[in-house]
Amino acid sequence: MSLSMDKLSVLYHDGLHSIQALDEVSIELKPGACLALIGESGSGKTTLGHACLGLLPQNASVEGRISLNGQQIDYSDETSLNQLRWNRLAMVFQNGAANFNPVYRIINQVAEPLIQRADIGQAEAMLIAAQALSELGLNHDECNRFPHQLSGGQIQRALLAMALILDPEVLILDEPTSGLDAVTKTIVADVIQKARSGNKTVLLITHDLEFAVHNSDTITMLYLGQIMETLPAEDLLTSPLHPFTLALSRSYPAMSTARDLGGIRGDAFYRTVHQHGRQEGEAYRHSHIQSPGSGHESSHAPPTGCLFQNRCTQALDRCRTEPVALELIGDHQVRCLRHGIVSILDLKQVEKSYGDVVALRPTDLTIKAGEVFSIVGETGSGKTTLAMTAAGAFKPDNGTRVFDGHDMDEWIRRDYKSLARQIGVIYQSPAESISHRFTVLEAVAEPLKIHGLCRNSEERLERVIRVLAHVHLSTDKAFLGRYPHELNMGALQRVSMARALILNPSLLIADEPTSSLDPSVQAKVLKLLLDLQIELGLSMLFVTHDIGLARKISDRLGVMLQGRLIEFGPASLVIDKPLHPYTRLLIDSVSGLSRKSFNSGSSRVEPGGCPFEHRCTRAKDVCKKKNPQMLERDHRSVACHFPWDRPR
Repeated sequence: MSLSMDKLSVLYHDGLHSIQALDEVSIELKPGACLALIGESGSGKTTLGHACLGLLPQNASVEGRISLNGQQIDYSDETSLNQLRWNRLAMVFQNGAANFNPVYRIINQVAEPLIQRADIGQAEAMLIAAQALSELGLNHDECNRFPHQLSGGQIQRALLAMALILDPEVLILDEPTSGLDAVTKTIVADVIQKARSGNKTVLLITHDLEFAVHNSDTITMLYLGQIMETLPAEDLLTSPLHPFTLALSRSYPAMSTARDLGGIRGDAFYRTVHQHGRQEGEAYRHSHIQSPGSGHESSHAPPTGCLFQNRCTQALDRCRTEPVALELIGDHQVRCLRHGIVSILDLKQVEKSYGDVVALRPTDLTIKAGEVFSIVGETGSGKTTLAMTAAGAFKPDNGTRVFDGHDMDEWIRRDYKSLARQIGVIYQSPAESISHRFTVLEAVAEPLKIHGLCRNSEERLERVIRVLAHVHLSTDKAFLGRYPHELNMGALQRVSMARALILNPSLLIADEPTSSLDPSVQAKVLKLLLDLQIELGLSMLFVTHDIGLARKISDRLGVMLQGRLIEFGPASLVIDKPLHPYTRLLIDSVSGLSRKSFNSGSSRVEPGGCPFEHRCTRAKDVCKKKNPQMLERDHRSVACHFPWDRPR
């Protein structure tokens, strides 16, 4: 049985103000399939579930239609609704024990739908209920307990038994795994699988992203009552197209992800629609985003623009004013004026040589808006050359560079300073990147003076103080007057970070920014850098020789060898299931699993051959003669004739 919503909108009224819980949501759930609904708290997920069963409170108004097998449900007819509930539509509500009557035993409450809806006698209903509870792992003693005498997992099993007791055709699960251990989650997963096998329709409302990936076919991302993206479940953690989906996925502690938890910058908790007068006797309606501490006139949502724009890493001015519709991009539906996550930097077949030394062979690199892309490899592999080429500091011998949709080389010829304001660089050695004649104030303020961005010294001082506070450095007069040799390495590196951020760049390039720091200071600097990356909405190219460090900070990771990117993709996949033998050797060497020594990165390679051939245990004749082309496999790219196909 199919369940569909067509332009479903729900408002909760409170005087002249109303909460916009759902805004023209259209979803189709097909028989034998599971659709997962994901979003932050307050996004409207539970409201949608309650709307399907006609369980919204009196102060709710509903527009749009909900249909079962193509026939619109009449929510004004309570008699018909009662025939639908439990028999054809059933829901497992969130909040566990709060859904049970505390004065009745569990088995009596599970049997109640049989007695009330199916006209089955109490004795028979009790036997059926006991069997249903037993199938979900509750024994006779547990069935006869009161709700407060059961654990959270036992309560959840009882709720599942109650929802399934009349074998409904549509099953709605609202946060069914919230607060449950991994073992109990498998019971919920089994229920979903059994329902799908029985050609039932399942709507899974959850914030458990990994559970949704493994147990649903399709995922719909809900933000402030609007659908932002609908995508195949397997793409959620590896290839989302909407900035909100990417930000939410990096906030989830999945077993399949490697980087530390990120987040979504800023906050937004609900939408308020209200009326008030601009002039005497004149009223108008408008909506705004309401967040903690925001005043009546602050944080107003655009009347027609994107609801996510104030937290987005790639928002343009037009995102505030232009209407945004869902559009089909491949097998995703995306609500974004920029047609999904854009590439802020594209390098195509860039090359760089220093005399007879080839530092960078034809290389492609794409950095997406708001992501952290790390490059790892041995010393001399071309990491810094690639990074400085991306920064515009080095001119490639061949190839093209595109930054934010514009030809980078043309931009440099026309107005290098305006491009430089968009790209900040943190250099490998902070002591060498800052003049020893500059004070902290002078070092951080220098980019402002070069670009002529401040009208006077007071304005420059104000901006310096602001950026120093961002990187957790003192802003008192004594510190501002210190020279580089008077600072420890951790403080000096943060001064370098402040200098790179002072122009508010959209892309930050960090070249081995923690290589000279001890582990404790390194951890603090990296945490600070990641926090800034999220809160400022930066894209980042991070260069390091430490693949373990790259694992903790990267959304995507690329491995370089002798001037070539030989593997790149989502960091979790590259680390857990490396395809290239060199990537595997790097990981095994760091973890102590391999005792094989590395030859020098400058070892000669046969012309046209694979750069790893002379060290590879899987090499064949073709590896000596032909440089492998990039292959697309499992959301990754790898340049290898014989990539590893099986897990490590």
